[in-house]
Amino acid sequence: MPRKPFSKSVIEEAETIALHTSINQRPQVPGITIDGAHSRDLDDAIWIEEKEHLTTLSVHIADVAELVQPGSLVDQEARSRIQTLYFRHNNTPMLPRCLSEDKLSLLEHQLRPTITLEITLNQSAEIQNVEVYESRLSSHKRFTYEQADEALMDISRPDSNFIYRCWQWAEQLYQRRIQSKNFDGLTLPEGYYLDENGNLLSTDFARYQSYLIIQEFMILANTAMAQWLDQHNIPAIYRNHMHRAIGPEQTHQFAALVNAQSEEDTRRVLMSWLNPAEYGPEPHGHFALNLSAYCHFTSPIRRYPDLINHRMVKAHLKGQSYPYSIEDIQALSQHIEATIQAQEETHKTYCKAQQRQLYEAQLQSPEIIAQLPQGEFSLLLRFALEDQQGENLKAEAETRLQSGNVTVEDLFVLLLLGDELQLQEQVLEYLGDHLYDAASIVSIALNQIEAWHSSAYVEVSQEPPFMTWLEILIGEQLWTTAKPGISMNKTGAKHQACLAWLKAKFEGTLVHPEHREAPPIPQPSAPKPPPVIHKLRQYQEGHNCLSLLMELCQGLQWPQAEFEIVEHEQGFHCECRLKVDDEVIIGSGIASSKKTAKHRAARPVVEQLQKTLAQDESLVAAC
Repeated sequence: MPRKPFSKSVIEEAETIALHTSINQRPQVPGITIDGAHSRDLDDAIWIEEKEHLTTLSVHIADVAELVQPGSLVDQEARSRIQTLYFRHNNTPMLPRCLSEDKLSLLEHQLRPTITLEITLNQSAEIQNVEVYESRLSSHKRFTYEQADEALMDISRPDSNFIYRCWQWAEQLYQRRIQSKNFDGLTLPEGYYLDENGNLLSTDFARYQSYLIIQEFMILANTAMAQWLDQHNIPAIYRNHMHRAIGPEQTHQFAALVNAQSEEDTRRVLMSWLNPAEYGPEPHGHFALNLSAYCHFTSPIRRYPDLINHRMVKAHLKGQSYPYSIEDIQALSQHIEATIQAQEETHKTYCKAQQRQLYEAQLQSPEIIAQLPQGEFSLLLRFALEDQQGENLKAEAETRLQSGNVTVEDLFVLLLLGDELQLQEQVLEYLGDHLYDAASIVSIALNQIEAWHSSAYVEVSQEPPFMTWLEILIGEQLWTTAKPGISMNKTGAKHQACLAWLKAKFEGTLVHPEHREAPPIPQPSAPKPPPVIHKLRQYQEGHNCLSLLMELCQGLQWPQAEFEIVEHEQGFHCECRLKVDDEVIIGSGIASSKKTAKHRAARPVVEQLQKTLAQDESLVAAC
């Protein structure tokens, strides 16, 4: 979906733009760039200088406003485009390439006008001072991420120590920023964080360690600039990110998804509670980054809001009148939002058409369907059911259900979006052995089915056995089950209530709350030996060991396994300990992330349990 090319007049104007000799009067600053191997629009460079107790972290940004004047043909075109669009193999730039990839790009050993942010940090990575000034830069070196990673690993290289110190500061900034993973009662899954658009990302997402340097230095620079603009009462465009009110029941629903280790479902539910990040003339804070003020300033070559903020800063530094009023800023913010939204809709439409072609081709080949990875199968399953082509996937869905190779999202789609009775019955049977997935399905439904508004648990007992009903408001009617979910622990009773509700929905036996039936509380009886084994799926390569272990402990009402994680130079070492009667089963794992280390530690525990259970014929099924 390419844009229209730049007009001849815009190209001609861009080609006539030249650097003025007055930039030689600016102080020259040192810096390097770190970017992708194929990047040409290099709009930021970095440098650090360390003293006894303070460190100056400098970010030098291409001074686009020096060459692109408000109202010029190039500026009008940039205002209509708003941003550079990036695709898998190319991009369509906001500015003509003679500017974005040459005259303004911070190329190695080429003199360029820049705006410098000098940010002084104490040893705890707290901002102590911010200086902003016009400068000139001739980049010492252009690193790719791969080259920067090589410098990190090879201490014999002359640039290794500098890159390593940058990485250490980036790591400290990152840890300080995410040290509280609790967002208004929502605890994010271990090993995940929110990016500036509110997307849930894995800490392992970056291919290169040096990506962290640019990520954190740019977040710091944008944060420092937002605070500086606010302190100096300079009209500017801020980047705000807010969230909707999150109640106790939603917190419980979110926890159910996190516990089920359902990454895509957790991401979907979280995004439904977060408002999109947006531009505006007032700083309202940034929820995902956990910041009180944030703006875009570090990418004026490829983002128009950054260019506007540059013009306001330069006017302030020179004591000139501002080029934009508060009303202008408000109007520009609205224009930027509308343009970005239109671009996103166009992109979605294009991608949807491409995906439809792919899915329709896949649905014609059972061999291709059988070989699809889990994530791709889940996407195809939803498409097929929504497009009334579910019959083509019925056999493969049954096979994956029987082997346990399904996600919670698959279960939700098959049970509540599909109309294949046999598959729905199999899903309910599956949920009988995976109770916690029933609660996750309810959470997904509440956030994907428009008519499902809210839910609540009704508990009538404060000691075992616990009895709980699930109530869900659908349209204007409140629906529940005749009988409660019953378990010896509160969480189990809630999960039983979810399963009972889903079964009643399928059978058409849901009732209004006034028709609930409370069964008599069973009288205490002679203690029975605890059940020994719950139906445990056989571990296969690729299965989620944490889910398997949780499934067993919950089914038997055992205490959950304990995990202890210690950080080493090689990564994270995790020890998993599960107490079974008088025996303690221990597993360990090492990985570069806490999440992967936990999975690896859980695996030997699951395998040992399965060996033990297979050898003991006296074991009986529980639940």
